[in-house]
Amino acid sequence: FENKALLLQAELQYLEGDITSADASYRASIKSAHDHKFVQEEALALELYGIFLLENKMVSKGLEQLQIAVDTYIKWGAVKKADAVKDFIGLVTKSQNQMST
Repeated sequence: FENKALLLQAELQYLEGDITSADASYRASIKSAHDHKFVQEEALALELYGIFLLENKMVSKGLEQLQIAVDTYIKWGAVKKADAVKDFIGLVTKSQNQMST
C-alpha cells in the first residue's frame, strides 16, 4: 500500500502548499506503483501528478505526464478513462494555443 500512502501524502502536501514535497511524493508514488506492477494505480498517480504540474504552471511537463497516464490506462485496459484524459489534454492544449495568440 506504499504507493497509495505516498499519493495521499502528495495530495495533502499540495493542499498545504508544500509544492516541493508534493512533487517528490507524487514521483515516489508513481515509482512505487510501477515497481510493484500496480498498473491502474500508476496511471492514477501519473494523472494526478500531471494535473498538479499543470496547476503549478509546468504545462509541458504536465502534458507529458498526462500522456504517459493515457498510455498506462490503455495498458491496463481502461480505454474509456484513457479517452477522457486525452480529451482533457486536448482542452489544455487548445487553451494554451489560444493564450499564445
